[in-house]
Amino acid sequence: MDPSLKEWTVFIDRCLEQRVRADRFEAASNQLHIKSPISGRKLSEALLRPRSSSANTVDPLIVVYLERLLALKRFDASDLLSQAFKWSRDYPPKTGDERVGPKDDQSRWRNPPELEEIIFNRLHKAFHSGERPQNPHEARETLTIVSRWMSAVATAHTSDSMIQEMTGLQQPQQQSINLREALGMLVVGLIENLRVIEILNNGRLKDVRKSFARSLSVFIPFLAQTSIPIANRLEISQKEHGLDDNTSNELNGGTGGNELDVAAIQLDAVMDLPIINTRAGLYIFINSLLVARPLTDDITIINYLHSRYKIDAQNLATDLITASFDVLSNAMYRSESSQTMFCLKSFLVNKIPTLLAQLQGSIYPMTSEFCITQALSHVDPNAFPAFSQGFDMTGGSNVLSDVRQDFLNACALHNLIPVNSIERLLGETPMQGPPEVKYVKNELLKQCKENFEKVNMFTDEIENLDGNGGAIVGAVTEFISHLCETQMTMYLKTICNLLSKKPQALDVMLQFTSPASILRPLCQFLDEWRYDGDQGEYQLVYDEFGAILLLILAFVHRYDLTYHDLGINHDSFISQLLERGHLSLPADELTDDQGKHLGGWLRGLFDANMAINDELMSSCRPQEFYLLVPTLFSQIVFACSADVLSLDAVKGGLEYLLETFLLPSLVGAITWMTSHALEQTHQDLDILMQIFHKLIRPASMSGDAQTMHTTILSILSRRLEKCLHTIRHRDPSRTDIDPLLEAIKDNLNYERLGYASISELEQWTSTPGNTLRSSLRNTIHSLVMWSSNGAIQLTPPGYTHRQLFTTLKLLGAHKTLRAIIEEAKVQAEAGNGSVALDVATALICAPSTENSPLQVHWVTSSIAQPSPPRTRLNLREMLKVELDAAVGFVLQDPLTAETIVRLHRRVEAQLAIAGTDTLPGTQLGLGVSVGVGVGVEAHSMPGIDLNIVDDAAAAAAVAGVGDMDQQALERGLERHLSLGNAASGLDLGPGGDVGDVGDLDLGGDMGMGMDGMGMGDDDDAWGLDFDNM
Repeated sequence: MDPSLKEWTVFIDRCLEQRVRADRFEAASNQLHIKSPISGRKLSEALLRPRSSSANTVDPLIVVYLERLLALKRFDASDLLSQAFKWSRDYPPKTGDERVGPKDDQSRWRNPPELEEIIFNRLHKAFHSGERPQNPHEARETLTIVSRWMSAVATAHTSDSMIQEMTGLQQPQQQSINLREALGMLVVGLIENLRVIEILNNGRLKDVRKSFARSLSVFIPFLAQTSIPIANRLEISQKEHGLDDNTSNELNGGTGGNELDVAAIQLDAVMDLPIINTRAGLYIFINSLLVARPLTDDITIINYLHSRYKIDAQNLATDLITASFDVLSNAMYRSESSQTMFCLKSFLVNKIPTLLAQLQGSIYPMTSEFCITQALSHVDPNAFPAFSQGFDMTGGSNVLSDVRQDFLNACALHNLIPVNSIERLLGETPMQGPPEVKYVKNELLKQCKENFEKVNMFTDEIENLDGNGGAIVGAVTEFISHLCETQMTMYLKTICNLLSKKPQALDVMLQFTSPASILRPLCQFLDEWRYDGDQGEYQLVYDEFGAILLLILAFVHRYDLTYHDLGINHDSFISQLLERGHLSLPADELTDDQGKHLGGWLRGLFDANMAINDELMSSCRPQEFYLLVPTLFSQIVFACSADVLSLDAVKGGLEYLLETFLLPSLVGAITWMTSHALEQTHQDLDILMQIFHKLIRPASMSGDAQTMHTTILSILSRRLEKCLHTIRHRDPSRTDIDPLLEAIKDNLNYERLGYASISELEQWTSTPGNTLRSSLRNTIHSLVMWSSNGAIQLTPPGYTHRQLFTTLKLLGAHKTLRAIIEEAKVQAEAGNGSVALDVATALICAPSTENSPLQVHWVTSSIAQPSPPRTRLNLREMLKVELDAAVGFVLQDPLTAETIVRLHRRVEAQLAIAGTDTLPGTQLGLGVSVGVGVGVEAHSMPGIDLNIVDDAAAAAAVAGVGDMDQQALERGLERHLSLGNAASGLDLGPGGDVGDVGDLDLGGDMGMGMDGMGMGDDDDAWGLDFDNM
């Protein structure tokens, strides 16, 4: 035996014998791996080799160790499957070796089938989620071993069935059924994995594809005997990807290959339909920008518009304004919340004029007043009546009656129209005019530094709908960063308290800058927070720390931000708080310092002879306290349950936590309590409910504490509501729940997320026969009909981008895309092909906060937004998979194949331009000067763009389209402009100039080459960063 294999085998055997816990096993295995490196194949052999001749059950520790070693990347899926197959009862015996050997012959020992079933299920999840494969080698080897296993299972289990029939048993054993179903699901995960499909479609790996197709053709009929749903799913995927066994065709002259060649030629020859920029296209796009966390980056929007309109700036601006009004009227008709309405109004009034100002000052000719006039003639007059008509007989008013006036005032502020034209455009005398002063970011920042009181005024004005929002946001964002650099904690506390109580102000801020620009300086400031040697009152330290922390938590919970979104490291304080700030630690896992701190806080809260004093707070840093809060509350609840503490003593001690210097700790405390309350393994519920009442409905609080408490309840409202409703469902007789629900009623709907509510799901699926897929198709149909009759029908159809987001979440990219393709095909048959293609393209290209096909990097913000990790395929990537599969069914279903081809071309052409991080003028080397309102520094671009990973042919096609667009643009410029004088000062906001975009160092840290990614064979590398998927 190989020395390293022997050493690892002994090590694992001893760990299993001594029942070593997972964390200790991981630490010991890391040390051994440094001392004695071993290949993944040999390590998996040491772990999986049978340890007795008659093992009928699985040692659970083997599964635990397997998970840890997979997570540590000590071996991959192919290593694991290879060794599991070697010790499987289905492993085919060598020729002439069928005789029964002695029991002590370890080469004949076999693992129980349950272990294989567990491995199959674990790897199915990994391939289905996109966690694996991590390199082409793993994908190729996994396909090879799974091909062998499918054939072996079909052969071995068929033989077993024949023997059972001969002995009078008609049904296969349940364990055999479970095993083949688990293998079937693993194969499903493989076939539905984009990277595996790329390997199967690799022309240099025909043998791998042929072997897999042959085994699949044998396995599917065998699986159908006991598991029809899985077999049907495999059969659909087999047909989609052309994985039929073509052996018979090859024996008859190779007609199968010729058919595929003919099909490929037929797809290449598909004619494109005329390109139409529909009203629904931008309607969908703007909905997607604002449905959750704002994704309203200037460069993203302008490049997206350019990808659709090229140099037609007049229609671009007109349609942009119209779509923004459409989105707002749709929200009113859908009775969206007041916070949603405000967010959409702010985008229209504060953001759109700044975008128009950039376009007006760009290389493209545009008359702003004409565009605004045209757009206002297209909006729904019932949704946006004249101000004098916006009142009804009961004294109420239309919530949008002042929107046109506010928008026109903002346009006048940005010099898009003269002030005296507002009355003509409104059709009545305006109730008020534009602001007297157009704010400039640098001037505001200077005022803030000279006089802090100005910050209070500007912060209050963030929520004004007057067109000055962008400049204020830019100044406040940079001022926060300045305060962090200069460690002005008292001022930071004040500005954080001002912002955390204004959720609508947070929405406006994220419409103009990235979350990282605001929050990363604050997170780093908390990381570096240290006590000074001459520190005075420590309660003030906790007070300032808590105010900053609460603003970060308000952003995080409102927009569901991760530490990636904040632009911070995983080991930072905020990252650790988000990961485990709601988890209590068992006593045996507390460090000595944590044990001392916990005892100190318990004595300070509940010992009559003690108090929370400077000695306690000086010994326990705020970072340590907040991570200890869930453990503190678990000890309080358990002590009260065991009658160590009386309930009155607990309520008295908790008064400290209702003071501003400790109040933010309620976020972690109540989060832990809601989780513990739903557990049914204890008798603590009555105590928890008493504590809930004390913390949620305090008898009295100071004004500052009351404001902070309201923010905390907003942060926790959704979690509290779910918890309380669940408790009431379990025990309807409880009378202490309704007062709590009433107390948080006004704090609900705080989050700005893309998830649909239960009522929306019921609305989409309540009609008999309606499903999420059919509902999505109905929505697409209504958007196509509206776009076809936009000149007549001004009222937009009901739409929320939550529908697409939810369908993707619940059904996955494959089924969602099939619904889009099917409806586009139906509309093409009805003569609406071009319109349907534009609507479908808008849906597929729409940016998202998760797995977005269009990355929003905010490169003009003071801190660019990092690319979030990928978790699953998006619609663009799934469309590429569908395109690869279209060759297999173009002859049987040519219209569907043609729809897929046209849609793929349109999507790639649009994203080729929209997905860049420079403005169109800079792409052409025209030297456009950019003045960015939020402040620009040299940025390093986020790593590798995972969206640009198509095969060579698709990349070449997209490049061709891009070249055509560039040539057309240059010809248009020659007609309208002198290229030598094209540098026209493209103003990106209300701030000062930062020079030529071409001078910006956007290259930065681009050193994410293939060498450091573990990509395996260079010639097979896809260029994907799987570590961040």
